[in-house]
Amino acid sequence: MIVLAWRSLARRKLAVLAALLSVVVGSSLVTAALLIAGAQGRQGAASVTSWRFGAVDAVVKPPASITLASGLALDLPSMPRLTDEQTDAIRHAPGVTAVAVESPFPAYLVAPDGRVTGDAFTRSWGHPWSTALADNASLTTGREPNRPRDVAVDESVATAADIGVGDTVRVAHATGTDEFTVTGIVRRPGEQFEHALFFVGATAAQFGGAPVAALVSTTDIEALRHAVPGLQVLTGEARAGSLQLDLRQAELAGGSGQFLMAIALLALTNAVFVISSTLTVSIGQRRRELAMLRIVGTTPRLIRRLVTGEAAIIGALGGVVGAGVGMVLAELAREFFVAQDLMARGAVVSPEPLALLTGAAAAVLAALAAAWLPARRATRVAPLDALRESDIPSGAAGRGGTIFGWLLLATAVACLAGAFALGGPVTTVGGGIALMLVVTAFPLLVGASILLGPTLLRGVLTPLGKLLRSWFGGFIAERSIRSDLRRAAGVSVPLTLLVAVSAVLLFQDGANYQARSQVYADQVTADVVVTGGVQLGVPLGAVEALEAVPGVAAATGSLSSRLIFDETPTMRSNGTVTGVEPTGFGQVLHYEVVAGTWADFTDGSIAASQVVAAGEGWQIGGSVRFRYPDGTPGSAVLSTIYRDPMGVSDTVLPLDTLTPYVLEPFASAVYVALDPDTDQHVALTAINHALSSVAPGARATDRDEHLAQVAAQASGDNWIVLMVVVVLGGYAGFSAINVLIASTISRRREFALLRLAGARRPQIAGSLLIESLVVATTAIVAGTAIAAVTMIGYGYLLTDTIWLPFVGSAFLAIVACTYLAALLGTLAPARTAMTADPLQVVRAW
Repeated sequence: MIVLAWRSLARRKLAVLAALLSVVVGSSLVTAALLIAGAQGRQGAASVTSWRFGAVDAVVKPPASITLASGLALDLPSMPRLTDEQTDAIRHAPGVTAVAVESPFPAYLVAPDGRVTGDAFTRSWGHPWSTALADNASLTTGREPNRPRDVAVDESVATAADIGVGDTVRVAHATGTDEFTVTGIVRRPGEQFEHALFFVGATAAQFGGAPVAALVSTTDIEALRHAVPGLQVLTGEARAGSLQLDLRQAELAGGSGQFLMAIALLALTNAVFVISSTLTVSIGQRRRELAMLRIVGTTPRLIRRLVTGEAAIIGALGGVVGAGVGMVLAELAREFFVAQDLMARGAVVSPEPLALLTGAAAAVLAALAAAWLPARRATRVAPLDALRESDIPSGAAGRGGTIFGWLLLATAVACLAGAFALGGPVTTVGGGIALMLVVTAFPLLVGASILLGPTLLRGVLTPLGKLLRSWFGGFIAERSIRSDLRRAAGVSVPLTLLVAVSAVLLFQDGANYQARSQVYADQVTADVVVTGGVQLGVPLGAVEALEAVPGVAAATGSLSSRLIFDETPTMRSNGTVTGVEPTGFGQVLHYEVVAGTWADFTDGSIAASQVVAAGEGWQIGGSVRFRYPDGTPGSAVLSTIYRDPMGVSDTVLPLDTLTPYVLEPFASAVYVALDPDTDQHVALTAINHALSSVAPGARATDRDEHLAQVAAQASGDNWIVLMVVVVLGGYAGFSAINVLIASTISRRREFALLRLAGARRPQIAGSLLIESLVVATTAIVAGTAIAAVTMIGYGYLLTDTIWLPFVGSAFLAIVACTYLAALLGTLAPARTAMTADPLQVVRAW
C-alpha cells in the first residue's frame, strides 16, 4: 500500500509539492517557536552574567532562592546580603588565605557632554577593585584605583563616554552624583553584559552597603563549607552564576518564555488548521479518481488506506523537513531577539527532542485528520454515485461535520459564558480560570467556523443571490459556489485563520495597552513627573533636591520590586510592591480606597490591593507578614486596601522601609505636586535645572506630556507583536494562495466547458473575481466574529466592562491582505488554466 500511495503521489507532482510546502512551513514554525521557548526556559544565572571569578577558589553568598512553606522554590527578586557575622565566619574559616567582599551599587558615568553611559538593557554597576582582580581583569592603560575619588572603568565605558586616564568625570549613583578621577582602563575576559566601574573598597562599601558575596581564596573548600552553614559555597563553573546584577537579562531569561510559549501554541493551532484544510481541498479535488477506483472494483477499505497513506507520507516527509528547517529558523530568531534585547543574551537553542517531535507530529496528525473525512465520505457512497458526484458535486454539507460544528460552537459559547460569569480581574484565581476559558474558546470557534463553512457560505449567498444573478459573472460565481460548497469552504479556511489570528494578536496588544494606560492615567494626579533617561530610573537622592525647589508642594519617588508571601498557603507566592513617600503620596497618586484610609499609611504600615488582601486573608489593622525582595522576613500593619484592577501594584510600602532591601534603589519615576499658585512653566524650568546636578539624564514634564510619552512608548513597543502577526498571518495567507491556486487549476475542465458554451475569457475571469470576493468576504466575516467575541471576553476580564479593543487601521490592513491573497490565488492561475485549447482539455478529461 505504501508503494501504491507513493506512485499516486509521484503522478501528481505539482499538487503534492504545494501541499508539502504548506506542511513544511507549518511544521518549521511550530518547531522554531517551541525551540525558542525552550531556550528561554533553560536559562540559568551563568548565561546572563559576565562575571566568572576564575582568579579565586570559591564565591560564598546567601542562597538566591527561598523554599516556601508549600515546598515551592522561589527565586528572590533581589540579591540577599551577607551579615557581619557571616563575613567574619568566612574570614576565620580554616584554610582561607584571602577574602574580598563584593558590594555592588548602580553607578553611571556621565560623559563630558552630559550623556549617561548605560541604558535599560546594559546596566552600569560600581564594584570594589578586588572584584576586578577576582575576575582576572587587567589594566590596558593607567593604574588601579587607590584613593577614595579614584575610578577605573571598563573599555566599553571609556569608548562610549570618550574618556581616558586622568580625566575627571561625574558618576551618578542612588544618592546623587560625585566627581572621580579616571586612573585606569580595564579589560575583562569573556562577553560583557554590563558596564563596570571599579572603586577602592571603602568607596564601594559606602555606596553599596553590606556585601552580597565574598570572593575567597582557600586551601580547604570543605572546611569553608562547614564554617558557613546556610550559605552557598560555589566553586568551578558554578562561580560564573554567582553575581547576577543585570536584572533586565534575568527578567528576559525567565519572563519572556511564557510569551514565546503562547506564540508556539498559536503557531501549532494555526499550522494544524492550515495543513488540514490544504490537504482536505487537495484530496477533494481527486473525487473523480477515487470514483473510478471504486468502479473498477477497489474496496472502500483499500481506498481509505491509500488516501491516509498518501497523507501520512506527505505529513511525515513535511514534518521531518520542517523540523530541520525549524532548527535553523530558531537560531536565526534567537540572534534577532538577542540583538533587539528581547531575549537573554546567553540563550542557546539546542535540538530538544520533544520540540522536534512535536513539530513533526503536528504535521503528521494534521495530515491524517485531513485525509480521514474525505476518504470516509468517498467510500460511503455507491461507485456510480461517486462518479456522478465527481462531475456534479453535491452542494450539501456533510451532516456529521455540521453536527460536530454546532457542538463546537455550543462549547465555545459555554466557555465564554463561564468566563463572563467568573469575571475578572485576571489576577485572581477565578479571573485566571476565566482567561483560560476565553483562550480555549478561540480554537473552538475556529474549528466551528471550518466545519460550518458551507453553512456560512450559504448564509452569505442568500442576501446576495438576487444581486449576483443580475449579470453573467455573478450568476456563474454563485452557481459555482453553491454547486461545491465544500470546496469553497475549504478554500476559505486559511483566509479565516489569517483574519482571526492577526486580529486577535493585534487587538490583544491594544487591549492591554488601553486598559493599562487608562488605569495609570486615573492613578497619576501629579502636576509634574520626572523620568530617567532611556528607562534608567531616577536616583532617590533627587527627591530631596526637588522638594527644595520653590513652588514644589510634595515629591515622592516610586520604586518597584516584589514581595514574597509565605504566611498562608495560597496560590499567590509573591506580588509586586511599590515604595512611595507616605507624606506626599496622596497629593501625586490616587489609588481608590476599598477599606481603611491613606491617612493611616505611615512608617510601619502596608497597603494592599483588594485582590491580594482577599487572597491572603488580610484585615485592616492586622499584622501582615512577608519577605522583602532579598528574602529578609518583615511585617507591617495593614492600613489600606485599594482597588487595582490590572494588578500593577499588589502592595504599597513606605519608600524608606523598602529601599534597604533592594540592590538598585532607583525610582521608576518621581511624582511632583505644585503649590496652587505656582506657574507650571517656571516650576518645570527650576526642576530640570535642579535635576542636572543630582540626576543627569532625568527630565521633568507636565502630566499630560508624560502620559503622551508613556502612550507613545507603549505603542512603539508593539512591533514584536506586528512581527508575529506577519509570520503567522503570512503563513495563513501563503497557504490560502496555495490552496486557491490548486483549486483554480483543478477547474480547467469547468472553464473549458464554459468557453465551449460561448463564454469569453473576461467573463470567466469576472466570475472568478466575484467568487473569490464572496469567499474572502465570508472568511473576513467569520474571522472577525471569532476575534471580536474572543477579545470582548478578554476586555471584560481586564476592565469589568463590555468593550472591543478595536484598532481600525490594523483591521483595514488585515482585510486588504485577505482580499489580496484571494485575488492573487484565483486570478493568476486562472489565466494559465484558460490558455489551453478547451477541446483538448475536455477530450483529455
